[in-house]
Amino acid sequence: MNDQLQDLLTKVYDEGVAKANAEADRILEKAKADAQKIVEEAKAKAEATTQEAEKKAAELKKNTEGDLKMAGNHTMSALKQKITELVLSATVDKAGKASFEDAEFVKSLIKDTLAGWKQDASLSLAENLKANLDEAFMASLKTVFSAKLDIDFNPQIKAGFTISPTDGSYKLSFTDQDFSELFKHYLRPRTAKILFES
Repeated sequence: MNDQLQDLLTKVYDEGVAKANAEADRILEKAKADAQKIVEEAKAKAEATTQEAEKKAAELKKNTEGDLKMAGNHTMSALKQKITELVLSATVDKAGKASFEDAEFVKSLIKDTLAGWKQDASLSLAENLKANLDEAFMASLKTVFSAKLDIDFNPQIKAGFTISPTDGSYKLSFTDQDFSELFKHYLRPRTAKILFES
């Protein structure tokens, strides 16, 4: 009986061990499958993240290159404009200033302007012309000009003169700055072409 009991215990033990081993194998296989699934999902997620990062990096590179190119173009354009302005200032401003410092040139310009003027006028001259325009010239303006002419010297005008109807409805300005700006407007494209397209 003892042998039978021992056989029964051995059989129960063997069956329990076999079941435990089978359960352990099943759990191990499931764990391996779950681990494989986790690894594959992590790889897929890592690959998607890498692709997204590469895509963003490529977009950032493209945008940065575009911004740098645009900034470079703007900088070159601004530099060309500045160089053109400096060249024009060195030539046109200097020549214009020299012309308006010449009392004879200013006298001639005033006479030519008044010759075409047909209504009462206010003539404002640069303060620095006071010493260079003699009384005879000032008197001749009033006798040559058929309409009423008011003449004053304005400290705000650095060189040249302005003329307007006595009602002040508009004003024409004949100063070194006005002429410089006028000439620069027409010379700027040609100067830029000479400087940068030759």
